[in-house]
Amino acid sequence: MTHTSAPPSVSAPAPSSASASEAASASAPEAASVSTPEPASASAPALAPEGPVRWAALGWDDPAAAGLRALMDLEIKPRYAAYGPRPHMPPPPTAEEIAVTGVALAGSGDPVATGSLRTLPGHRWEIKRVFVRADHRGRGLAVAALAAVEASAAERGIAQLLLQTGDRQPEAAALYTREGWQRVAPYPPYALDPHSVCFAKQLPAARADVRGSHA
Repeated sequence: MTHTSAPPSVSAPAPSSASASEAASASAPEAASVSTPEPASASAPALAPEGPVRWAALGWDDPAAAGLRALMDLEIKPRYAAYGPRPHMPPPPTAEEIAVTGVALAGSGDPVATGSLRTLPGHRWEIKRVFVRADHRGRGLAVAALAAVEASAAERGIAQLLLQTGDRQPEAAALYTREGWQRVAPYPPYALDPHSVCFAKQLPAARADVRGSHA
């Protein structure tokens, strides 16, 4: 089920001179994941060239979100082409599995970044398909996308989040480690894929009035 309430407001780093590559992935090869600048100011907003972005909650199949994921695939899939078929990788998420998809909109209205919260069997939750458009990287949007999805999960009473990337995306591992994620063994549905790299993060204690409905 896709919720229509907007993701909570989040803070993100100010632009820095670090690498311009700033896509992050919750799945590979179905998502992109690269580095972001070191945080410079906890209170500075994520920026587009024309100013701060606006985060909106859209459906998983919304053209803006789907278009960003298509750009992600074009960028990341070639990294894994040498592996050939990956029979142990699961199919992409369905709209029914996605609780919320956040999209960052520039002042022009163009979608420039995205991230989603997905439910898995066994009352588990993961971040999926975090991506920043190439011409908007280096502005804190990857960190902002992660924070937006984490905040949405915390509002739902979720205590732990998971995510998956791949071994051809070492910059993703650096981003997640920097943002407080811990490396874990690959979890289902990625447990049999030898190229999956997985992380987990404990979220702040959820409010008692919302924890019960998501336990």
